[in-house]
Amino acid sequence: MRDYRGTVGQRVQHLRGWIERHRELIGRFTFELIIIFVGVTAAFALENARQNREEARYRVQMVSALRTSLDDWAVHGKEIERHIDALLHDYDLARQRGLQPTLPVYRESGGERPPTRAWDGIVATGAARALDPTLFFRLSRFHGRADSLGDRYIRYNDFSEQRVLPYTSGPETFYTEHGQLKPEYAAYLDRLRDLQREHRALVIEAAQLRDALPRHRRKSRPTSIRRRPSPAAR
Repeated sequence: MRDYRGTVGQRVQHLRGWIERHRELIGRFTFELIIIFVGVTAAFALENARQNREEARYRVQMVSALRTSLDDWAVHGKEIERHIDALLHDYDLARQRGLQPTLPVYRESGGERPPTRAWDGIVATGAARALDPTLFFRLSRFHGRADSLGDRYIRYNDFSEQRVLPYTSGPETFYTEHGQLKPEYAAYLDRLRDLQREHRALVIEAAQLRDALPRHRRKSRPTSIRRRPSPAAR
């Protein structure tokens, strides 16, 4: 037992001696290891900060694109609304005079579907995380209604092309012998009025959502104040 303790003590003394002889080398190695660790940690932190800045900048750009899309709804939508109002007003006025006018037909000059791709892109890229949950739900509901409106317009436009536009030269096609609209054409006219009401509601909601989107302002640089020279300096 004493021999074992003596052997262990000798080894400990030998280790202490080796550490004393190589203390400077061990210190330099430890210092370099700490420098490497700090450098790698700092590099990861800087890269993470850079990625966060790029992601924040991308989110701002996507929200800006969404605001542009909603603004198009609010502006172009009012033009569509005025056009449909004029068509229905002229038709109703002619009917009040006892005439049998050609059915009002609204034709979208652009795409048949509303511009909802910006919202799809925001959801697909995860940029919607920058939005308030309540606002996110309102935007999802709005674009769902917009897609539904697009489907309804396509069905309306198909009927226009197949059952209305080919017979505009003879309006009597749309009326019975007693001067009343045939059921299928009365339903067609009601479909246009439904599109008008739904479109008007979406235009109002688009303007509200556009104004509710977060706005990111650029930080202005501080302006330097130019001091006037003192009378003594003059």
